[in-house]
Amino acid sequence: MSNLILFPHEAFSRNEIDSAFSDEYEAALTAGWKAVFYDHDAIEQGESTLAIQELPLSTSLQKLILRGWMLPGETYAKLYQAVRTKGYELVTSPEAYEEAHYLPLAYPLIKHETARTTWNSSDDIESAWRLYSDFADSDVMIKDWVKSAKNRWNDGCFIPAGTDEIRFKEIYKVFREERGNLFNRGIVLREFMPLITHGNDMRGMPLVEETRLFFWNGKIIVLPQDNFSLPQSELRKWENIACQFKSPFITIDVAALTDGTYKIVETGDGGVSGLPVDLDPLFFYRSFSERVNQ
Repeated sequence: MSNLILFPHEAFSRNEIDSAFSDEYEAALTAGWKAVFYDHDAIEQGESTLAIQELPLSTSLQKLILRGWMLPGETYAKLYQAVRTKGYELVTSPEAYEEAHYLPLAYPLIKHETARTTWNSSDDIESAWRLYSDFADSDVMIKDWVKSAKNRWNDGCFIPAGTDEIRFKEIYKVFREERGNLFNRGIVLREFMPLITHGNDMRGMPLVEETRLFFWNGKIIVLPQDNFSLPQSELRKWENIACQFKSPFITIDVAALTDGTYKIVETGDGGVSGLPVDLDPLFFYRSFSERVNQ
């Protein structure tokens, strides 16, 4: 397939890359990729035609790889359909996007390698409290189907074992306020895993040994670039799991536990997952190009 990436353009300049993706954009071009733009704000506002206004018409169906901001599943589906009207197809179908993007949909594929998890499709505090009954003796994290409020770790994310109803609901309210309009689909409760930590940041959030792995068609694109070392047996295990996802382009975040094992923290769609800060974008896009063209 041709190495063609769909990037978001700057909000008020349709011919310039969104500044948040400028390093990736330059790296991708240097690595031999071609790039086209879409309007992220427009697709979020439901303006599908406007969102792909700058996308040139293609006379033959061309595959597109998205590298942009996170989108709700319904909005991604609109972008998927919009680019088809111009003769393109995103490599990840809406169904495949949701499977990797939403933890409850990914959970059947990763449940043996991640924290015990339960969820609902509600935005109701009483429903959330009922969910907690299965975890009352465990430390728990609360999030929606996509994200938590880690920036409020102690009062809007982490729920210590034995938390009573009053305190639980206080934490829930902080979490819900922090997520605001970004709240997605429902509540997720996850048992807190005994991760290797190196203190806490200024918000009280533990600093854990964790890395993000990108996969293309079930194969790791680049090995971890930091001091996070994964045995070959672990790499094969994550590749075997990645192969089970419908999407060709996903991420798996892996963390080290105090007992010497490794577990999945979360999965994500590769198109809307940020690169680790210590990963050189040029190295990533050169490696990605090799994978795509194998």
